Amino acid sequence: MDKNKLLQKCDLHIHSVFSDSDATIEEIFKIAKEKNLSAIAITDHDTVDGLEEARKASETYGIELVEGIELSAQKNDIEIHVLGYFLNSRDENLKKELFDIRILRQERLIKMIDKLKALGLRLSSDEILLKTKNAIPTRLHLALYLIQKGYAKSVAQAFGKYLSPGKPGYMARFKYSVEEAVQLIKKYGGLAFLAHPNAIPDQSWIEEFVSLGIDGLEVIYPRFSDAKKLMYKNMADKFGILKSGGSDAHGSYRDFTKIGDVTIPYEWLLAMKKKKGI
Repeated sequence: MDKNKLLQKCDLHIHSVFSDSDATIEEIFKIAKEKNLSAIAITDHDTVDGLEEARKASETYGIELVEGIELSAQKNDIEIHVLGYFLNSRDENLKKELFDIRILRQERLIKMIDKLKALGLRLSSDEILLKTKNAIPTRLHLALYLIQKGYAKSVAQAFGKYLSPGKPGYMARFKYSVEEAVQLIKKYGGLAFLAHPNAIPDQSWIEEFVSLGIDGLEVIYPRFSDAKKLMYKNMADKFGILKSGGSDAHGSYRDFTKIGDVTIPYEWLLAMKKKKGI
């Protein structure tokens, strides 16, 4: 491997219009090219629908694509996200399993709309489902809808007032436990990584998740202090698992981080590929 290659940068956590971002696949690769990224991962929530287009863009822009996903799971009614890398996104059985999640997400969104309507908010489930189009419906879509309708001034306010756990419009929607999410990723040939571990309320859970087969930890993430990055790097090394990271960019929907603002060295991606045998 060329030493210069090892010094190149990767962003392995990016969302597109196929989930909760307004960035198209084309726009993502264009920005990645401008930022001189060597490789990127498209990790949309509970869907691989954007990866066919991403494979074509990868060839056009000369940027390596890591095919990914970000699965929603739960432990004790707490939402946990598991990133999957290198899974076989072309597998029709995987697509069927993910379609079931799409239906659950749609049903959840409708129930959340009904809860908000019961509070007197003038909303329409048909209207918001039309707005999500081919994307996986998420709470972010509902937050943007509340802003449009004048019930919130920002995404943060929409979540803080209506959509976070314990708030009047919130409803949990989970298909998988963390173990099941990890198993699904591995079933289709992928590597499973624990996303943004700082969001886990009990950090002792991380060791438990490693025992369930987690292959790696997202150790570089937006707003991580140097001390926190070092802590998670040391934790990954302690458990003998891989390291990853990225911007978690959501286009203009979350403006605190952009594609390529948070990167990892190509050397980490190389370690992932070595474990995959590629």
